[in-house]
Amino acid sequence: ISWLCDVPELYSRRAPGNTCLSALHEIRKSGEAHNDSKGCGGVMRVAPMGLVNYPYTPIEEIDKEGGEIAALTHKHSLGYMSAAMLTHIISRLVYPEKDGPEEAEPGEEAERPAEPGLGVGTAGTGPADEASSTLRQVVLEARDTIASIYADDAHIKELTDRIDLAVRLSENDRPDLENIHRLGEGWVADEALAIAVYCALRHANDFSAGVIAAVNHKGDSDSTGAIVGNILGALLGYEAIEERWKQHLELADVILEMADDLCHGCQMSEYSHYYDPDWARKYMDMRWRDEDAAPGAPVVKYEAVRGDITKDHGVAAIVNAANTSLLGGGGVDGAIHRAAGPELLAECRGLRGCRTGEAKITGAYRLPCRYVIHTPGPVWRGGSAGEADLLASCYRSCMQLAMEHGIRSIAFPSISTGTYRYPLTEAAGIAVRTVKKFTAEHPGSFDTVKWVLFDDTTFRAYAEELKRWEASELVNSPAFDVINRMLRDGGIG
Repeated sequence: ISWLCDVPELYSRRAPGNTCLSALHEIRKSGEAHNDSKGCGGVMRVAPMGLVNYPYTPIEEIDKEGGEIAALTHKHSLGYMSAAMLTHIISRLVYPEKDGPEEAEPGEEAERPAEPGLGVGTAGTGPADEASSTLRQVVLEARDTIASIYADDAHIKELTDRIDLAVRLSENDRPDLENIHRLGEGWVADEALAIAVYCALRHANDFSAGVIAAVNHKGDSDSTGAIVGNILGALLGYEAIEERWKQHLELADVILEMADDLCHGCQMSEYSHYYDPDWARKYMDMRWRDEDAAPGAPVVKYEAVRGDITKDHGVAAIVNAANTSLLGGGGVDGAIHRAAGPELLAECRGLRGCRTGEAKITGAYRLPCRYVIHTPGPVWRGGSAGEADLLASCYRSCMQLAMEHGIRSIAFPSISTGTYRYPLTEAAGIAVRTVKKFTAEHPGSFDTVKWVLFDDTTFRAYAEELKRWEASELVNSPAFDVINRMLRDGGIG
């Protein structure tokens, strides 16, 4: 049970791993999974454990807990030992002030023969090498700590040898792709972690370069990219991540909120009178938002702008007023296809069209957003052929599809008012009314809804419709009633 159950985007099916699904199915039936999987699905999900700040808990206990989390679904020791190692790396990078393991007594070092180039702190000490040296030291400490925790495991040397190889390869002058392929393809946990460690060490001062290296190989590149992002993000900090990676990041607000909570923990205690209503709501009542508190209620920004919808409007998705073939046409449809490039048409061919009033989603390719949602609007036939219902359905279908994909910001054109001849004022009324109703029924799902209109006449129609709604909402708001009572009672002079 968690406040995350209130986040609607988390109910969208994405690409869950087969091992995770089958393991969860077994857990539901018998209470425990039974497999010998060392896939990377376990190590991929444990980074948040490294953010947990238990000031009086030895880091070895946190490492083991990270391993146990992975072992819920991945029972091979290489699967969960790799997760424990990543937990250690993240924890040490985020909380460097915590006491590390005690130094070995003289003579104990003989239990693990020194290897060339693997001594802690041997990287360069200049400014450009500081991040690399720090990370290198943390990786080697993690290697030794996990080797100690799982000293009796038959596969521990296989893991530590692969990490050692990653460290050595990061110091040569060979191309990234060649080095990465020496480490494996990343389908299993130890290979995925080793590739991520290599890319992080090789590009320790450049988040983008490290992630780009990790996602450009022939193996499980999305997994290795995710893990190196965990490591470099912990090493370099949020501000070092280029804005282009954060601008349209899905669930960014939820991710930052979780990270903040994990990092700072609960500040309430039996020894003080401090009370944190947000923490109590999320971790005692298990609710994300306080529906009863107006100041904290999510506010959607609605806006009409004059411009070209194919330009950057700071939204995650734009809507294409398509025809039923989805293969391009005139007006907005043609402009979007031209700006997106031929890849959009290729993807649309596989969708096999779309019925009027419904919607389908594709990538955006060369457009400055993540998605294009295509919806064929109705042709105006005088108003007696169900045109109003079909037009409203276009907007509802687009909003529903956006919500299912975690899209929080969306830009519409004026659907059907071009060559389909739908009366502009009536179309604007349907558009705003339908979208407003949808966002009211799904609070917290959207941040921004825009209408991007190409000409002045259309822009004015939508701007005026939005103003009418603003006035109506004000008149019908509780605040307006309060003002009226104050005027009546002489509270306002």
